[in-house]
Amino acid sequence: MTTFTPTSLRARLRADTRLAHERLDEEVSKFNLTTPDGFSSFLNMQFCALQTLSVLDRSAKADVVISDLVERAALDLGKLGSSPRKSSATIEPVHPLAIEYAVAGSRLGSQLLKKRWEAASHPKVRRANAYFSAPSHIDMWASFCDTTEAMQATGPLADRIVRDADRIFHIYRECARAPLLTKGAIDA
Repeated sequence: MTTFTPTSLRARLRADTRLAHERLDEEVSKFNLTTPDGFSSFLNMQFCALQTLSVLDRSAKADVVISDLVERAALDLGKLGSSPRKSSATIEPVHPLAIEYAVAGSRLGSQLLKKRWEAASHPKVRRANAYFSAPSHIDMWASFCDTTEAMQATGPLADRIVRDADRIFHIYRECARAPLLTKGAIDA
């Protein structure tokens, strides 16, 4: 059997965080983005996770995206008649590249979720359009890819960034599970 040996930090992140990423995707896919309760739960997950990351040392690029998305999630929650939940999640300092990986990658994933949200017919859900109208911030993803493609896949720095990215995925999962899900919040 051939084993995969990553040639860059980018390749290693993709391989080593695959399971954590898949688990998070499973949690997020439970939200019914076409109902006020489901969309509110999704937005609260985003708000809580991003608020948790916003207190950490991060790149200027990530700061702009995080600030924008927190504001958009709060705006949409207001349109849905809900308030942003304060996050009880905590995380020790993480490497700024781990934050970029999670945040920039989530913007790519949001494009798929946006298609589910677009199927909504509920007027409150349709009016809550700030989060899914955020820019893709593809420039941050491209910059992250260029940087990590040129970095070694092994060594103390690579180990730390991979470990920190896993911890961020865990925070997102914790925030996804946090809401007391009401009828209509998740797909049964």
